[in-house]
Amino acid sequence: METKKTEQNNNQEHYCSIMQKEIFEQPGVVKYLLEKYTDEKDSINIELPSKIDNIVIVASGSSYNCAAIAAPLFIEYADIPCEYEYSSEFILQKKHFITPDSLYIFVSQSGETSDTLNALSAIKAEGVKTMCITNAKNSTMWNLCDYRILSDAGEEKSIASTKALTAQILCSILVLLKIKAHKGEDISGYLNTMRRLPAYLERIKNEEQKIKSAAKELSNYSNISILGNKNYYPVAKEGALKIKETCYLNVMAYPFGEFMHGHVAVLNQKSVVVAIIDEENAQFAVRNLQKIRNDYSPKIICITSVQDVKAGDLNIYIKTKRKLKAIFGSLLTLQLIACELASILKRNPDQPKGLKKVVKD
Repeated sequence: METKKTEQNNNQEHYCSIMQKEIFEQPGVVKYLLEKYTDEKDSINIELPSKIDNIVIVASGSSYNCAAIAAPLFIEYADIPCEYEYSSEFILQKKHFITPDSLYIFVSQSGETSDTLNALSAIKAEGVKTMCITNAKNSTMWNLCDYRILSDAGEEKSIASTKALTAQILCSILVLLKIKAHKGEDISGYLNTMRRLPAYLERIKNEEQKIKSAAKELSNYSNISILGNKNYYPVAKEGALKIKETCYLNVMAYPFGEFMHGHVAVLNQKSVVVAIIDEENAQFAVRNLQKIRNDYSPKIICITSVQDVKAGDLNIYIKTKRKLKAIFGSLLTLQLIACELASILKRNPDQPKGLKKVVKD
């Protein structure tokens, strides 16, 4: 692949693809968005309805994985019911759960995603409050919604979304923290965690040797399973999507427990398992991985925020005890692995065959 060049911090840096360049821009994107939407008094400068009793997030592709990552966080941290749906499925439903203070959030990088626009139009006809999270100001979605958040990641040229997705997830977290603040809760600790996120991502993206080793190992397999629990299952799905998009491999993602109910039989083929492990699921995950190893002997790669967990043949340690950081750290690690794997397999991750950004017809 032709080497791309960019000027950053007055130093000349070299990238093997636009995708890699955009992955590496993520710490800067996070820092910029935190400066844009928060202040020194820990206020979040995002406009929301005064009352919200129910949230539904609707999206497609990587933006759907943003929704799936964010929805459990709204329930856990903001104590508010939150569901998420594929845009294409949403528009086929004849009825939707609506309360007087429902907020429907639509997520799209371009603001022109056809399925998501159709879903937005359908729910607006019901008189529901709507919000968009998009990277495109004055897009169709931006102009249709009652409330708007510009994810403002800059132009994303690679088809495989990386920095735009990270920006969407961060904006979703800022919305849930704004809801907590509306309830009179102290959010300063959470914002401090987010402000340390750029430096944390910088450290992870410099784990070059382990990223290369993981990608090299994966290049030997066509049967790849990525496992994650709770918040990390949609992270696993996003990692699988990135490898599918960039490498054309049929990678599947599963929750740890569900994988053991029949799906584990795929390991009867030559297989590799990628496991995402954090403080909450460590004991459960390690127990399942030991059973998997005993029964099937696959190669195992662990992405873990728990230092003493060494359950894999290769263990990538993304040091943090904070879930809100570990989500971003595991996501960035999977993006880098997908990008490196594409390079090994001599695929162009920026322009996958047959794919394009989905926009309004």
